[in-house]
Amino acid sequence: MNKGFWKKVLVIGLPVSMQNLITTTVNMVDTFMIGSLGEDYVSAVGLASKIFFILNILVFGIASGCSVLLSQYYGKGDEDNLNKTLGFMLLLTMISSLLFFVAAVSMPTFLMQMFTKSKVLIEIGASYLRIVSFSYIFSSVSLAVTCLCRSINKTNGPMIFTFASVLVNVLCNYIFIFGNWGSPMLYADGAAIGTIIARGMEFTLCVLYLLVAKKNVNIRLNKMLSFGKETIKKSLIVGLPVIINELGWALGTTMYSVVYGHMSNDVVAAMTIATALEELVYAFLFGVSASCAVIVGNQLGANDLDGAKKTARKLLLVGLGISVILAGILFALIKPYIMLYETTEEVANIVTRVCIAYAILMPARTFNLIMIVGILRSGGDTLFCMTMELITLWGIGLVLGTLGAFVWKLDVVFVFVLFESEQIVKNIVGYYRYRQKKWVKNIVIKEY
Repeated sequence: MNKGFWKKVLVIGLPVSMQNLITTTVNMVDTFMIGSLGEDYVSAVGLASKIFFILNILVFGIASGCSVLLSQYYGKGDEDNLNKTLGFMLLLTMISSLLFFVAAVSMPTFLMQMFTKSKVLIEIGASYLRIVSFSYIFSSVSLAVTCLCRSINKTNGPMIFTFASVLVNVLCNYIFIFGNWGSPMLYADGAAIGTIIARGMEFTLCVLYLLVAKKNVNIRLNKMLSFGKETIKKSLIVGLPVIINELGWALGTTMYSVVYGHMSNDVVAAMTIATALEELVYAFLFGVSASCAVIVGNQLGANDLDGAKKTARKLLLVGLGISVILAGILFALIKPYIMLYETTEEVANIVTRVCIAYAILMPARTFNLIMIVGILRSGGDTLFCMTMELITLWGIGLVLGTLGAFVWKLDVVFVFVLFESEQIVKNIVGYYRYRQKKWVKNIVIKEY
């Protein structure tokens, strides 16, 4: 592995990892600050946040699908089609955000009832959901701009904007949740207001960066709005399977939360706390995946097929090595992390055991992340990825986990492991597909 390889990985991957780490850290701070109000609050906000989770994954699917084309257009040097694809991507993003906003504002109680039967959790969560939904379009557009920046190797800007929004979010939480600096104590609603302010600032910075900052390509508003049938057709052929894939995955994993939500309030609280720590450790791995997707996509677009194959193999090995190190870090962080929360012994025990199981399974999850998002999708092999992910998640993980929870009456940790069993199947099938090398192709010169 030469210096040029590591330089590319660090230039693209490190800012992405830091951005994910920053975002995850603020989510953890949110959970911690709200958790100090009691387990009902952390459980309610955790469940309400699943609505944004679905939207975020949908937007990520739209952006990831279009980013396959953006990366290859950038590698080819085709600014015209890059602008058109970006315009179509932003349009889909804003439409999706609007639909989720309308649903969250008009029927928050109904949405909360899908996750829990607890009247207390429903009341707290519905109020939070109605307010926080005003941040949806801000977050979605910011995510789309971030994906573009990754595709054109400009990752520092979004990382700085995310860091600034984190600082604002923490400050607003301090003011509005606990009633400091003259503000009334707003509890969970205060966290929602803080999110709106922070995401609004991030949105403003991202849009200004997109329109006026100096970048590797010229982004022109008139070009973005000039996309036609050919852009829509090509984007949907490549991107629609990714959108369906991510949305299906989001709905499937949300069903996991539904299962946990009907087991007990302790389980909901424990899984909310455990997920925050898991995501903190996992954030670094997204940098490796992003590096792989961008570098491989750029090489394929430039017709450097051999280089793309070598890069994919190297990054697959690097990701697995990092995942083993991070699993060890997760083990070390469990006890001090739990001490940050005022929680019962039962909840703390569940968090500990779930995090241990997660650490053991981390290499398998990392392999799939890099294989699917970083390699197969880069060459447009999106239909296969969609089929594999949806079949394994809905047909294996969700079925076994649901049976474990409600039929076999298993402990929550065993239910978690059953949900994650689909990862092993994807390891086997995904690696076989990788070895076939059907993903090694330049899709921006292909006629549809």
